[in-house]
Amino acid sequence: MDLPEAWKTEDGSALTLRRLEESDAEKLIAFVRGLSVAARYFRFGSGDYDPGLDETLRYCRLHHDEGTHLVVLTPTACGEQVVGSARYVIQPDRTSCEFVIVVADTWSHHGVGHRLIDALLGCAKAQGLQKIHGRILASNRDMLQFVRGFGFAISDSTEGDWMKIASLDL
Repeated sequence: MDLPEAWKTEDGSALTLRRLEESDAEKLIAFVRGLSVAARYFRFGSGDYDPGLDETLRYCRLHHDEGTHLVVLTPTACGEQVVGSARYVIQPDRTSCEFVIVVADTWSHHGVGHRLIDALLGCAKAQGLQKIHGRILASNRDMLQFVRGFGFAISDSTEGDWMKIASLDL
């Protein structure tokens, strides 16, 4: 997977997709804090979720043999701002991984999610993984539709009707 990847949106905004680095911790915290209550609920299961520095640093220190964390950034007057984040964590069977993805509300429908999922799938395949899955709240219809568009199968979770499992053979 060739990263970083830079492109411009239809409105001319510059974006860069790359692996998350330890120095991105504060940017990642600001990203999560900038998400709407609904976006935080759909991603973290709590609308008032607020990551601390220790937890965020754990995400930033994800080793290659544990998984991959990607971010999309855009330049601002104060540096770079995270506008999307996606990661997978390799499961104990070492052949599958669980993914999560979130895009800032103001960046939805600008291709950020598509770039992130394409890159995430590419990284997982390059790492020799055979299956990717994610847990998605049943009420998150937009995300369920999004992953269906990439060929993910949606099934019921053993956790209950409120949770769905999206899975894809790589």
